[in-house]
Amino acid sequence: MIAILEASRAGLLSRAHWLNNLLAGVIVGVVALPLAMAFAIASGAKPEQGLYTAIVAGGLTSLFGGSRVQIAGPTGAFIVILAGITGKYGIGGLQIAP
Repeated sequence: MIAILEASRAGLLSRAHWLNNLLAGVIVGVVALPLAMAFAIASGAKPEQGLYTAIVAGGLTSLFGGSRVQIAGPTGAFIVILAGITGKYGIGGLQIAP
């Protein structure tokens, strides 16, 4: 189910929940953005490319995927995969990797 619709049906987008939603977003951003930069550096990309990816992927995932209790969670194991793709195919290959 689309996460934003599920949250709306549960009443989580009402004014009573705005502060909690904003606080949760700030906390996730504080954790996710430096982690995204580290993933980019470890895979051979520029730190700003990691930031762009985290912002776009986080927005799309929060709207269309996940659940109310977990949106998406990056793992350190992806660095090995990303570094291998970047080493063999370059940044262009990384951008089109599924």
